[in-house]
Amino acid sequence: MSRKHNENVLPPAYEGVERHLMALFYSGVYVTNADIVKVGKLLGLDLPLKDRMALLKQIMYHAHENNMKSQMMQGFIQLLQERTKIYNDLAQNFPTAAPLIQQWIQKARSTIMLLQREMRSNPYE
Repeated sequence: MSRKHNENVLPPAYEGVERHLMALFYSGVYVTNADIVKVGKLLGLDLPLKDRMALLKQIMYHAHENNMKSQMMQGFIQLLQERTKIYNDLAQNFPTAAPLIQQWIQKARSTIMLLQREMRSNPYE
């Protein structure tokens, strides 16, 4: 029973990352339930589709407990890079929307840099 409770508690090292990933305003990308489940599969988790925040907390708890922070971050980086490619295609195909799409691309790239920095950081510093 306590394990179930712990999976809903976000490790402190991931709080800023969680808020950034879940907010379209900051990340430029809407991360869906299916996206989170896909990243979970990279970590060996078989997750049911449910609330995005619950899924993300479960993945982050698993990554924290199993020393898989880098793999988790890399999964989200890959997701953001895929979306950036799609955004670039959209900007080329729809030039009038390009200024707005460029903002999404910039936010996604900033989020990628944040995740890369978090991957290299020591949570005990």
